[in-house]
Amino acid sequence: MKQCKFCQAEMEEDFLFCPVCGKSQEEHPEAPAQEDPSAGQPLPEEASAVGEMPEAPAREPVPGEAAPAAEASPAAKSVTPGKLAMAIAAVVVLIAVLVALVLAGLQDKESLSAAPTEAPTEASTEAVETVPATVPADGNPDDVTCKGTYTVTDAEVKANADTVVATMDGAQLTNSQLQVYYWMQVYNFLNSYGAYAPYFGLDYTQPLDTQIPMEEGYNTWQQFFLENALRNWQQIQAMAMEAQEAGLEISPEDQVYLDGLEQTLTQTAESNGMTLEELMIKNVGTGAGLPEFIRYQELYHQGLAFFEHQVEQMVPTEQELEDFYALHEEDYLSNNITKDALLVDVRHILITTEGGTTGEDGVTTYSQEEWAACEAKAQEVLDTWLAGDKTEERFAELANQHSQDGGSNTNGGLYENVYTGQMVEAFDSWCFDESRRPGDYGLVKTEYGYHVMYFVESRPMWRYYTESDWHNEQTSQMLQTLLEEHPMEVSYQSISLGLADLV
Repeated sequence: MKQCKFCQAEMEEDFLFCPVCGKSQEEHPEAPAQEDPSAGQPLPEEASAVGEMPEAPAREPVPGEAAPAAEASPAAKSVTPGKLAMAIAAVVVLIAVLVALVLAGLQDKESLSAAPTEAPTEASTEAVETVPATVPADGNPDDVTCKGTYTVTDAEVKANADTVVATMDGAQLTNSQLQVYYWMQVYNFLNSYGAYAPYFGLDYTQPLDTQIPMEEGYNTWQQFFLENALRNWQQIQAMAMEAQEAGLEISPEDQVYLDGLEQTLTQTAESNGMTLEELMIKNVGTGAGLPEFIRYQELYHQGLAFFEHQVEQMVPTEQELEDFYALHEEDYLSNNITKDALLVDVRHILITTEGGTTGEDGVTTYSQEEWAACEAKAQEVLDTWLAGDKTEERFAELANQHSQDGGSNTNGGLYENVYTGQMVEAFDSWCFDESRRPGDYGLVKTEYGYHVMYFVESRPMWRYYTESDWHNEQTSQMLQTLLEEHPMEVSYQSISLGLADLV
């Protein structure tokens, strides 16, 4: 088994993508060549970050609130859980498979079942293998292959609800609690891949205990999700114990979220014409309910307090970063991460040209008068900013009001960690001018219109990625040690799983 480079989820050695956060596990793939954005698309939207590097360490989003929109990871997947009354959003906190509910009402199930933009290849289509009319035979009683199927009737799920299926340092996991962890794993996978699940050998409309995943080591998808669910509980429980021993408390904002969770769930259920009990059955199946789900959330937030405390202690020295870079220098240089390369943060307000004449070739051209009108509008916005206190915050407000760049006009026009050659030429040249300093501003003309620019800051590219990679390595080591110090014992024969509504 190995761990995801980004979220530390356990996965098989040959996995190319993490089944939890959806990110590629390839070692620092090269940045793709820049593609000029077409008119009408977000500009200057980045085609991708430098490869799929780890993001800079930051405070993780509080479950239930939107993640910052300033920088979109190229591997980020939209939350498309289908016909679920609760949209499950992955909260990547560098600790395995922790997820939280974002209550967004009933989703259109077509969003999950929509066809991919490209049809699956013949190989990927064949990978969706189902076992006709039966399930694999029972296997080793000491691992997840113990039962060919863990699915039982609703009556059996209820009868076995309090049966203990796993223990760790005196803590117990019952069937009813496991049910929540299990279905969170399923939803998390669907959130990461959505309609692309068939590429990984999964048909979410069919029973999970009759489908064989592409990855070796699991007879069925049910076994795959069950193994991850058990490991998820082990990690969360271990961190919660460590937090309690260290006297670490849930943050005030997280406690507010927990205190209002039942009311929020109740309102969500009522708004969708169902009772709270019906809402829970739809999402975590018979045998688990509100108490189990709230306990799941409480344990997660207790563990999060420990995790964040540990991460705060991980402060590398300059020498440690230098040594880390030197150790992986060949890898970094192959991706153009050099000691003299920079990343910049910049805000902009795009004012596009209006009018134009479209020729037979489909190309639209603009007259000098139309360009002049566009420049005048951009200058007017800039003058408005100059007439005020000339702060970054005020610039962000104007960007949200006036910018026509759909990729940044809801986050104050901000683009973070921009690298050389990522943006269109004139935009790029302004950002990477050697004289550029924080607070600089100006107008830049590109083929898409005029950009009112505000330079936020720059940083050495090597240090940004080295520090992130260093933190990932330290976090992975910390979590591995944690699991070794808190071993889990599982009674696979005692596990019973019910069904939830995926469609």
